[in-house]
Amino acid sequence: MLLIGSSSTKPVIGQDEVRKTFAEFSGESARYLKRLHGKNSENPGFGTLTFRTDYTGGFKAWQRDARKKLVDLLGLPQIEQSVGGHRTVVQIGERIQEDGYHRQRGSIETEPNVTIPFWLLTPDGKSDSQRPFAICAHGHDSDGWNTYAGVYRNDNHQKKTLAKDGNPGVQAVKQGFVTIVPATRGLASAVSIPDVKGRHGKLACRAQLIHCLLAGRTAMGERVWDTQRIVDWATTELPGVDPKKVVLLGNSGGGVLTVYVAALDKRIKVAVPSCSFTSFTSSTGFVFHCDCCLVPRAQTELGDMADIGAMTAPRALLAVHGRKDSLHHFPDVEAAMARVSSIYSAAGALNHFQHKWGAEGHKFYPDIMWPFIEAALAN
Repeated sequence: MLLIGSSSTKPVIGQDEVRKTFAEFSGESARYLKRLHGKNSENPGFGTLTFRTDYTGGFKAWQRDARKKLVDLLGLPQIEQSVGGHRTVVQIGERIQEDGYHRQRGSIETEPNVTIPFWLLTPDGKSDSQRPFAICAHGHDSDGWNTYAGVYRNDNHQKKTLAKDGNPGVQAVKQGFVTIVPATRGLASAVSIPDVKGRHGKLACRAQLIHCLLAGRTAMGERVWDTQRIVDWATTELPGVDPKKVVLLGNSGGGVLTVYVAALDKRIKVAVPSCSFTSFTSSTGFVFHCDCCLVPRAQTELGDMADIGAMTAPRALLAVHGRKDSLHHFPDVEAAMARVSSIYSAAGALNHFQHKWGAEGHKFYPDIMWPFIEAALAN
């Protein structure tokens, strides 16, 4: 069996930078946040379902219980109840020929009054065998689903995108994947609730979040729901897709979504969250992720984000971070990834987890990502 490996490629880093705190709080604020978010060696994940090696029934029992709790915290039962007997409706448009593949615009109605647009990219040529399937999830970019699929506003947009390897959908289809790049609910302008009175701040995603919370949902739960409906359709009705070779990847907010979907959905064979997968908070209590990515009570009733990501075991998981990414912090990322590694080890799947550092900032790293995916799918 080809082993993927579990090593972490670490950049050279000075001791002063390791010791530097990502965000400082003082006085009562510091003491309050330490009490609120504090972790210690006996309880590194903080929550009541934090993974422990002495968990009754071992890793599999913990994974079962933790998944059940995560489904509840995401508000997926509330979504399912409100959807009722709704049947997913998919529409696909005409083919647009590109270099080595063709593109089609489509849409999927994942629940009543919610239609998610997407791009379907298919390699040219007829194949007698099924192809691997990839979903590329974008983050906080109102036009991200177009960008990821190589649909550019102008030459300058294209130049900037290619400079940061920001077209993973095109990369995937050129690797031979049938690929879907969907709009992310609450992040893409094409499928977001407008903040008509400007009450929820500058980020449009917050309006979506408030409506979700009021209805017993979460914004992340809605995104997980949408992604799973895409997987339902693609693995059962989309011609040429190998349902046993499903890859999910995303950067930033799309990477956070990748972590949650892969934790719950065993159909995801390989998951690659980029520039996104760390603890919920820094060592001092600074919250790393956007409001819309947070799941109420996850930290206290479940565990840290490392525990959630590790639910993917024994399936393949690659976490990639950019060395110059100012949104995250080297020591906090390393600590979280060490925890993921320890849980994968407890699951007997250490060789299926890998953490790598890219040399630049908040971006994709194709030279790290695609070799891992290829090796994982070969197993």
